[in-house]
Amino acid sequence: MRKYKNTWLLLCSSLFWVVSYPIAGQCTPEATTIDELVEKYDSQKCGGCHEEIYQEWQNSWHAKAVNSSLGGIRNFIEVGLKKEWNTPLTKNEVLKCLDCHAPIVNFASEELARDIGRLIVTAKDFPTTPTGTEALKELAKLNVGCYACHNIKATGVAPGLRGRPQEGVMYGPTGEDGDDFHTSVETVDLKTSAFCMQCHGVYHAPDGETIQCNTLSGSYRHGYLAAGGSKTCQECHSAKGHMFPGGHDLDTVKQGLGFNVQIAKYKHLPGQITSVKDANKWVPSAIVTAFIENRAGHRIPDG
Repeated sequence: MRKYKNTWLLLCSSLFWVVSYPIAGQCTPEATTIDELVEKYDSQKCGGCHEEIYQEWQNSWHAKAVNSSLGGIRNFIEVGLKKEWNTPLTKNEVLKCLDCHAPIVNFASEELARDIGRLIVTAKDFPTTPTGTEALKELAKLNVGCYACHNIKATGVAPGLRGRPQEGVMYGPTGEDGDDFHTSVETVDLKTSAFCMQCHGVYHAPDGETIQCNTLSGSYRHGYLAAGGSKTCQECHSAKGHMFPGGHDLDTVKQGLGFNVQIAKYKHLPGQITSVKDANKWVPSAIVTAFIENRAGHRIPDG
């Protein structure tokens, strides 16, 4: 009986810990406008102390993760949901794209999330109209910002082990730079390729659906690592800090591709010879053979 009592107490305390564990954004109401959403999780606030990092991030593709991907997201909504699956536009469906392209939308209201989905369709289909231009302007406020990686996704590699991210805490690879503005916690997961693969790979939606927008993580694991490769995503893609350069950066492309050209020169006669004079018209020519080597840790191109 005593053993049963202790077990019951342990179970109760465990349940209390689960229920009371702080969840990112749980203490504040869901945002009802994009401006309200951005105000809560604006990366510009981080730039006050981390100015150099913030400037690097502003020049990155993460900073324009929504507007640079309008085509694919629009097709998911208009072709996938509306035509192929006859599924209504809901926050859960919108997050199948924006949980990676704009993770702060997790803290938007249901109606705001649907509005953002409709803005994406408008911005893509009518970019030169006043309505489309305004939609582009609004959507430009959404992106993969500081809070996305350093809180929302920070513990996502192993949520059962790490728990959910705590509100107001910024997670980093060292846990340093803590100050009066936020608490800093070390999370070694941010140094691993598995962290990047949360979005640059197969996405697992809460309803069980899996979405694969690219094959990068697959070729990295099954091609590069399986062949003995050992570098992480960060070792190659953090060469320019928080810009995280990829295929859009010439220096990164040069590092990822080996290029060699062999040229064999020769002379050949022109077409049909109709006279002795034509027989002396040797034409300088060359055979050019180009060799391209993939030095990256994944398929090229990919994303």
